[in-house]
Amino acid sequence: MTLPGKGDDLIDRLPHTDPFRFITAVSEIEAGKSGAGEWRVTGDEAFFAGHFPGNPIVPGVLITEALAQMSGVVGFESNGEPVAGMLVHNDIRFRNSVAPPAMIRLTSRVTRTFGALIQFDVSAHHNDQLVARGSLTLAKTE
Repeated sequence: MTLPGKGDDLIDRLPHTDPFRFITAVSEIEAGKSGAGEWRVTGDEAFFAGHFPGNPIVPGVLITEALAQMSGVVGFESNGEPVAGMLVHNDIRFRNSVAPPAMIRLTSRVTRTFGALIQFDVSAHHNDQLVARGSLTLAKTE
């Protein structure tokens, strides 16, 4: 399902704010099941000053965080209200690097829930190439 206007509302419900919010847009959401969005990287972000000067690369740990934020939007959207969560485990494999400017497509799908934990299959793509794929687990903290 496409979300004209609503995607921004979902992003605003994340506990993260600038400069640590990495989701730029939510394009699809099926609450509690799956979703997709994007992170637009301009190249002006402060972390590129040191990663790496003259040859900027989007840090893998930030791609992982963007995937966790996307998963938070998917997994913790309940009755229109978000539930705070924390990344407790990840197993992400990187296939390609990303240089700015870039639009990184983020996808997340719930695969399992157990108590306060929700496991997701996630992937990140840039220019139709797989950048990262794996799983991560978020814990509800409320």
